[in-house]
Amino acid sequence: MTTADVTIIAVAGDDPRIRRLVRDLDADLADRYLDDPDDFGAHIDPAIRFLLAELDGRPIGCCAVQPFPGGGAELKRMYVTPQARGCGVARRLLAEAEHTAAALGHPEIRLETGIHQPEAIALYIRAGYTPIPNYPPYQRDPLSRCYAKPLSPQEARPANIPANI
Repeated sequence: MTTADVTIIAVAGDDPRIRRLVRDLDADLADRYLDDPDDFGAHIDPAIRFLLAELDGRPIGCCAVQPFPGGGAELKRMYVTPQARGCGVARRLLAEAEHTAAALGHPEIRLETGIHQPEAIALYIRAGYTPIPNYPPYQRDPLSRCYAKPLSPQEARPANIPANI
């Protein structure tokens, strides 16, 4: 598989492919954070915009962009199936999320991840994200790490993303 074979499209949050991937993500997080009873699906805004990565019609990854209170955007629900990891799918999803956020006029994108996700942390750092203080509701969570990246209008591409997604 090459990333050129991967298609990334905007879909609604109730799309069954997204729901399946998010369930898989929650299971992965529950395995990584055995001592943390966190509700991994919390903190999702109705204005969220999901991106779905597919290979030959099979869902292999997802992420979402949602408005962040006070300005900017937040990356949520980033996940790539184990079979598709290491092939650049997460890097493509992240770039599309950044383009989406910039097209929506957001000057910055931020995210929260956990200390037991070193591959995610490495991806974000390689993509130019820098550590920031943990923001609500993660400010007191010792397992959380927050990152941000400024976006420029030049990063925006015309996004075919309906307003209700």
